[in-house]
Amino acid sequence: MKTFRFFTLILFTIHFGINPAAARRFDQIIAYVNGDVITRWELNSVVNQKALELQQIYRFSEREALQKAEQERAALLDQLIRQMLLVETALTLKIEITEVEVEQYLQSFKDQYKIETEAEFAQALKKEGYTLMSFREQAKRNLMAERLVMQRILPRLQIRDSDVQQFFEENRSQLPTKTDSVYLRHIFVAFKPSEADRKLALDEIDTILQELKAGKDFEKLAQRYANDEHRKAGIGALNELPIAEVDNLSATFRDALAGLNTGATSEPIEGNDGFYLFKVERKDDQGIAFRHLVVGLKPSEAAMEAAYERADSLLQRLNQGEDFNTLARQYSDDSQTKANSGALGIRSLSELNPETRKIIEGLAIGAHSTPVKTTYGMHIFKIDSRAAPGLSDAEKDQIRTMLRQQKFQEEWQIYTDLLKENSFIKIKLD
Repeated sequence: MKTFRFFTLILFTIHFGINPAAARRFDQIIAYVNGDVITRWELNSVVNQKALELQQIYRFSEREALQKAEQERAALLDQLIRQMLLVETALTLKIEITEVEVEQYLQSFKDQYKIETEAEFAQALKKEGYTLMSFREQAKRNLMAERLVMQRILPRLQIRDSDVQQFFEENRSQLPTKTDSVYLRHIFVAFKPSEADRKLALDEIDTILQELKAGKDFEKLAQRYANDEHRKAGIGALNELPIAEVDNLSATFRDALAGLNTGATSEPIEGNDGFYLFKVERKDDQGIAFRHLVVGLKPSEAAMEAAYERADSLLQRLNQGEDFNTLARQYSDDSQTKANSGALGIRSLSELNPETRKIIEGLAIGAHSTPVKTTYGMHIFKIDSRAAPGLSDAEKDQIRTMLRQQKFQEEWQIYTDLLKENSFIKIKLD
């Protein structure tokens, strides 16, 4: 009912914001609507009310609100004409409104403007050029127009479950948390640096070890030798974990920390993205505090070309019908997923980086991708299953309400178009 009540308040605001007797007697007529007229004063009142609404609801500045409202002057005049025709039609059809409904309407109005006594109410009406009788009559007409709209339009506002689902499907791109979940597998082909590449990284690690022995700060060294990606990840910072959570770390971290005591620094450990050094600051039965740094392995063009060729060879074998799971177990360079046939588990598309998501989003169930380049190598992805996200009851209700509001506006426009077609309307803005 909120939409219809808003419609009524528009009507009320239009007429409450002017002095009707003075406006009709002395102001310029700008539109003839059947046997009634609209004055410039009335339209100015609507424009000013629109500006006030823009300030109070949409936080426009006073100047911006007035400028925006002036730009909508023609549309506001059209709305005023349509509302006038609704009142006229309601009167012609003799739509019934009880005195109890009028009293409830007036009380709602007084509550809105915090008018506590009848004397205050009478004074406010007098200031605007109304008597209590004329104001009651205007309220009754507004309620009749509202009832007309409800009778003509409300039955057409049925929103089916299929309408809600269709809206959701068509607008899912605007709802980042409502993406499909997929059971994903991959075959990873790493960029494997040459021995020369590895020697450069190991030489750098040796330099860092010498500086640590000389008493240099571990965290500062980590920052100095880190690449931009590692700096953003807070490389070298202190990590504190309960002992029970150490098993949740990657194999590289878990294996390195297992053999280190308080104050010890590990030997260089090779991982997917370079050589790691770990230093344990504190360790007991309850928890561990450690730091780590990485010297990135930068593969040469030759190493990258070799990875491209390996990935392309695997792609050709997949295209010829060879089993994805078998090839993943035999050839994937990802030690974490290799034994499980490349299984990455259930992933929401919203979790993936934009480039990877773009490729995976278009894959059918059972299909595999072409090789996808990432920082550390090439991936070939495969989707085992896909699950579309569901809507909660609250989300369905929210969409249904929005669709009803949209449909109300459309039906209101259609109905008042029909009223205009069968009316005499003459506009004189000059």
